[in-house]
Amino acid sequence: MPILDNKSASFFASELRSARLATLADAEAFDKIIHVVERLGYFLTKESLGNKGDYGSLDKYRGAITQIADKSGLSKPPDKHQAYLTPFSHLYELVREARNDALHQGAFARHLTNHAIELAIILEDALSSLLGPIVSDFMVRNPECAELWKPLSFIRQQMLANSYSYLPLVRSSSDVLNPCKEWKIVSDASIARFLGPERSGTFRRKRLSMTLQEAIDEVPLICVSALVISENAQISEALDNLEKQSVILVNQKERNELVGILTAFDLL
Repeated sequence: MPILDNKSASFFASELRSARLATLADAEAFDKIIHVVERLGYFLTKESLGNKGDYGSLDKYRGAITQIADKSGLSKPPDKHQAYLTPFSHLYELVREARNDALHQGAFARHLTNHAIELAIILEDALSSLLGPIVSDFMVRNPECAELWKPLSFIRQQMLANSYSYLPLVRSSSDVLNPCKEWKIVSDASIARFLGPERSGTFRRKRLSMTLQEAIDEVPLICVSALVISENAQISEALDNLEKQSVILVNQKERNELVGILTAFDLL
């Protein structure tokens, strides 16, 4: 069986997370998780089953994927916890059987979605045991950024549509002799406070029509300074910093560029 190294484990963990988040946004997108599980199964069994381009079934992949899943403490919960946590083997069978059923709608689809999400969570946890203890293996890459020229109504829409609680914002230093990027954080709480309690009328419309730059300069909308760490920082350092701030920006030191974002959610 091909060995999952740091790079391949990181790839599949990231793919599972993206598929899981897409499924949470759209209950009928459970097939995204299943497709990642199938690709993982194919990767693990391509030598034993023959690397001839044949795409096997979840049934054929069961042994190899279960072997990976067993690296997670969630795979085989104690009997006393099975009222809350379903063993991986049972989840896998439920998903495999449902995968072959043509009727994916209504209550059936909701059950399949829940089982697929639980399956992904266990596999993500198992794959994380193969990752390095550095930030770059856990961060969300290429994060969406707020831009000073965008209207606040659009930034609000981005946050609501994607369940973002924070957006990074870069501002150029005013020091012409020593120009540098200054990273800030725009939070959903700061925008909610800025818009105020009124839900209709000219006040709310006026503020929603402002650009982020205008909102910061004129009113102001409060943006906090970002806590920035290196992509090669240890996870232990990130956890210590998360005590101080809810979100950390990950910087590529050589080019002073934002490469990722890290929250406690990414390290659960």
